Amino acid sequence: DKFKPGCDAITLVFSSKHADKVYHFPWLNEWLPMIQELILEPLGIPLNKILRMQLANMPRGSDIRFHRDGNAWVQSAHRTHIPIITHSDVFFLAEMKHQRAKDNAILRIKSNAGEVYEFNNAKGHAVHNVGPSRVHLIIDWVEEDLYNEEEGDVEKLVTLRPSEVCTHPKGFNELQCGGYDLKTKDSSQKEKNNPRTEEL
Repeated sequence: DKFKPGCDAITLVFSSKHADKVYHFPWLNEWLPMIQELILEPLGIPLNKILRMQLANMPRGSDIRFHRDGNAWVQSAHRTHIPIITHSDVFFLAEMKHQRAKDNAILRIKSNAGEVYEFNNAKGHAVHNVGPSRVHLIIDWVEEDLYNEEEGDVEKLVTLRPSEVCTHPKGFNELQCGGYDLKTKDSSQKEKNNPRTEEL
């Protein structure tokens, strides 16, 4: 990732750019009971309101370069950071106002153990880690239900299988998983016409 050299992440939940489809990755099944008990339930965030969720690791010396997140999903989502492994040698810097404001200033956000905070990732931000690895659980959630799993909302929720490979090509709204035809941008293409495979 050009904005995050040296960083890595485990994706648990992902979404389309327009926030009209959600993808559950295989690791979610194993970790969800613990995450719900310790994090989601205390914060009052139901799973069907989560657009994206990842465990993000910043090793020593890694950077998240200054940028603003700008796809459509950002405008409706609350970004919540839950520090899992943290320390004082992480420098999380963020704009306090709109980028064109004459009196704009940069704020350092301290990620203390046991503290949770919401951050507007549409504003410019950057992170530099000069200490040991930093790990955050990052949750992007919305106020309205994204899908109804009990009613089998297959058009809005995709549960991915272990070893299934997905890509997110430039210009595509949705992830392209398994046997999806990368030659078309028709996001309405049905899985029965081009079924996903276990691996590409």
